[in-house]
Amino acid sequence: MKTSTRWILGAAALVVAVVAWSQVRPPGLRVEVAAASRDTLSVVVQEEGRTRARELFAVAAPVAGRLARATVEEGDRVEQRGVLATLSPAPLDPRVRAALETQVVSAEARVAQAQAELAQARHQSSQALREAERRRPLHEMGAITAEAMERFEEAAEEAAAREEAAEAALATAGAELDHARTRLMDTKVDSESQQSVPIRAPISGTVLRVLEESERVVQAGTPLFEMADPGGLQIVVDVLSEDAVQVAPGNPLVITGWGGSDPLHGTVLYVEPSAFTEVSTLGVEEQRVNVIGALDEPPPQLGVGYRVDVAVVTWQGNDVLTVPSSALFRDEGRWHLFALEDGRARLRTVEVGRQSPGRAEITAGLAEGTLVILYPSEGVGDGERVEATAR
Repeated sequence: MKTSTRWILGAAALVVAVVAWSQVRPPGLRVEVAAASRDTLSVVVQEEGRTRARELFAVAAPVAGRLARATVEEGDRVEQRGVLATLSPAPLDPRVRAALETQVVSAEARVAQAQAELAQARHQSSQALREAERRRPLHEMGAITAEAMERFEEAAEEAAAREEAAEAALATAGAELDHARTRLMDTKVDSESQQSVPIRAPISGTVLRVLEESERVVQAGTPLFEMADPGGLQIVVDVLSEDAVQVAPGNPLVITGWGGSDPLHGTVLYVEPSAFTEVSTLGVEEQRVNVIGALDEPPPQLGVGYRVDVAVVTWQGNDVLTVPSSALFRDEGRWHLFALEDGRARLRTVEVGRQSPGRAEITAGLAEGTLVILYPSEGVGDGERVEATAR
């Protein structure tokens, strides 16, 4: 047999053997892979939040009286100085007027007493001064000692001080009398004019709550309405204290889950300086901190107290080498992944930088475009043959 014929037959036998072996060999483990790529990476803190009014206004009764039924309902838009309700001042109790009249009489008596005490103090001061003046020539001639002269001068100074105190007491009594007379005069004016008092809106905004819907008698200072400007909505999101230290004023906000199809955007205004304790659904005590943000363009249908999903962007990088987080795992305190090379899994030790939900930054140990195995199972080992399915 010719040499060329033997080579041809040998090659054909080898091909048949390879094909036969490929048919009977066990199949490689099927894995899902994705390529390491450069992309924009954002590090976020995600929590539930709620909306609140930037400025909440409470409208209270200015005087005691009978409140008429409210002319507005919750959700109504009211212009500034618009009437929310009317209040008829209650007539003054005769006992109150009698007490005020008694206070006036008492104040007049104190004024009279203060006037008498001032007159007496002035007389004593004048007399003490004259005594000191009469003794001064005798002291100059040596008829009386210096100590005696000092006693007369001190007596004159003490009398002058008592006169000043009496003048101050008279001024105080006079002010009390004026105040008592003014209060009594106000009650007479109120009794003569019992006109209804309009309860007006302090701002142009929306009525959030009507605290007193029915007609009834209320006391001065009773809360009646709560109002807010819907254009000034803020976002309040409580985050873990260890996440709060990463948040700073100016960080972007992405708001979803508010009911609309498109996400809303905002900015962090400030982070509250104190934390509070909250018990999680698992019964674990957590220290949480409120982060306050402002919406760029609040939609008109979004109200106060609505629940939203908030993502606080604490860091963002461009042209960052990233891989899906599902490809990474830790072993002996270091990060690892499996790369796909020539149909086999190769263990790689990598250095991981910042992480976001679903993706992680690779700072060393991997090249761009390398295929990595996602969700590696215990069956995947270094050098194991695998069959890849692209993500």
